[in-house]
Amino acid sequence: MVLRLGFPALLLLAGTVWFAWSSYRRAVLAERSVTELHSETKALLHEVRSLEKAVAAAEQGLRTLSSHPSVPRDVAVTADLTLADIRRLTERKELEG
Repeated sequence: MVLRLGFPALLLLAGTVWFAWSSYRRAVLAERSVTELHSETKALLHEVRSLEKAVAAAEQGLRTLSSHPSVPRDVAVTADLTLADIRRLTERKELEG
């Protein structure tokens, strides 16, 4: 009689332990994945900021080039067109259309 009542209790205990352990492992894996995603996001944001600074510097350089009196008119027009292209890319209009 004791053996018949003890076996289901042991089986229930083993199932509970297995369920708790597997839940814990899934939680650890999820936490690790979130941490990796967070660090990748930070790295991507840093890269985006660097690219934004480079675009702003290029835009300023082209603006200076196009307004300089010694620059031929066709070069100035090309520089202005390039500025418009940079603005369109940075505003993501090209991706939307």
